[in-house]
Amino acid sequence: MKTILCYGDSNTWGYNPKTKTRYEKDKIWTSVLKKRLGDEYEAICEGLDGRTTV
Repeated sequence: MKTILCYGDSNTWGYNPKTKTRYEKDKIWTSVLKKRLGDEYEAICEGLDGRTTV
């Protein structure tokens, strides 16, 4: 199995600007990525809402 680490900000975390909460787990792009790649891959979501480079 290959592992993909998705490190990022609120977009990776799954922030929903309309509700100011997190999208459902199956709607977050890292979950969609894992589903499209299949069982040979694992996608780890390491997004953090509010993360910056400062």
